[in-house]
Amino acid sequence: MIKMKKETKGIIQIIFAGILLSFFPIFVRLITHLDAYSVTFFRILIPVILLSLFFVFFKNKLSPLKYEKKKMLLFGGLHGFIILGYFIAIKYLTIASAVLLMYTFPIWTMIFSYFLLKEKITRKSFFALMSAFIGIIILLSPENFFIKKNLIGSIVGLFAGVGAGLVYTLSKTFKKYDKISLTYWQNVIALPFILPLLFIDFPNFNLVTLREVIFIFIIGINSIIPFILVYKGISKVGAHKSTIIMLLEILYPIILAFIIFEETPPITTYLGGLLIVLGAYLATR
Repeated sequence: MIKMKKETKGIIQIIFAGILLSFFPIFVRLITHLDAYSVTFFRILIPVILLSLFFVFFKNKLSPLKYEKKKMLLFGGLHGFIILGYFIAIKYLTIASAVLLMYTFPIWTMIFSYFLLKEKITRKSFFALMSAFIGIIILLSPENFFIKKNLIGSIVGLFAGVGAGLVYTLSKTFKKYDKISLTYWQNVIALPFILPLLFIDFPNFNLVTLREVIFIFIIGINSIIPFILVYKGISKVGAHKSTIIMLLEILYPIILAFIIFEETPPITTYLGGLLIVLGAYLATR
């Protein structure tokens, strides 16, 4: 049997993770009796519980939280903010707009890689940045500034993309943690940051349907495997190259949103999205 090349294995891991992650926006939109704050809390709580059980019952060794503590604190805090920002954007914007804002992260990954990983920004990378930023400006269309919810959704969605770029870059710098332990501590640290959000608009659990409970658990379970796969894949492929592969998952939620919710994004969304994808492609080739 031919042994699979390390990079090929990493590419497969990232693609599969992207397919799993692409279902997030659909499930979040289908949960109508919980706001984005509550969904974010359960999205982090469930992985913490499940991974804790995994380490107890499967006797896997958990890497202790004694290395690079300050960086891990930043890593976990950003993780919580990214999820919250993405879910708020999904609630307030079309799924296409929310996904495209989130997937500006390849551009931010390139910028953070320059400062943290000392990767060079070439002339091609500069044009990639310009393309992506023009796309962002088009997505943040003027009408958003006259609709409060759209403005909030656009801003937090964009900052979620920035945060994701930093998290993906930082994930390459942790050497003392295996990927499962990294995912576990990421969620454990994020939980205290997210807990107060639950009390902003405390949910009426009597209104939550069984279907929504199932969706919440699917979101929680689906928050473990993809991140482990992404971190493993990035370690084999590299920060720049892996981000272009992740762009595949942009298509799935937009197509599903059109089928399930009959969302037809305006032409500006397509134009802005095309420029962002072009920028990300140039940045990660």
